[in-house]
Amino acid sequence: MKRRLNILHFSLYLIENKLHSLFNKINPALLLFKIPSVKRRMKEKEGIENPTEWYDEFWTDKKNGFGLWFIGGWLIGIVALTFIGLGIITIKILSPELVLNKYFFISSGVISYLICYFLVFKNDQYLKYFKEFENWTISEKRIKTLSSIGFILSVIVLFFLSLVYF
Repeated sequence: MKRRLNILHFSLYLIENKLHSLFNKINPALLLFKIPSVKRRMKEKEGIENPTEWYDEFWTDKKNGFGLWFIGGWLIGIVALTFIGLGIITIKILSPELVLNKYFFISSGVISYLICYFLVFKNDQYLKYFKEFENWTISEKRIKTLSSIGFILSVIVLFFLSLVYF
C-alpha cells in the first residue's frame, strides 16, 4: 500500500509539473518578470538573478515546492473519497436505514490524512520513492500515470455511484 500511494503521489507530481509548464506558456503574470525594473528590483532586493527560473523552482521543488502542497491535498482527498464511497456502500448494504452524519465524513478525512502522513509525508519518505521512480523509462512513467488517472476516475465514479444508488 505504501508503494502504491507513493506511485500515485509521484504520478500526481508529474501531472502537476506538466500542467504547470503548459500554464506558464499562457501565464500573463510571468510577463511581469520581463519588465527591466522588476528584474532589477528582484536582483537587488531579493538576490534573484532569473525570476522565471526562481518561479519554476518555487513551484516545482520536490522538497518544499508549492505544487507539492497541492498534490499532497489531492492525495489526501483521493484517499478520503475512497473511504467515503466504500463506507457509504458498506453501511447502506448492511444497514439501509442508517443515516450518515458529519462525524463519518470528518473521521474519513482524518484517517486518510493520517494514512497519507505516515505512508508518504512523514520524514519526507516520498523523496526516496521520487528518486527511484525518476529512473523509470518514459513508457513506464506514462503507464503508471495513466493507471493513476484511471484509479482517480474510478474513485470519483465509486463516490458518485455510492451517492446515487445506495
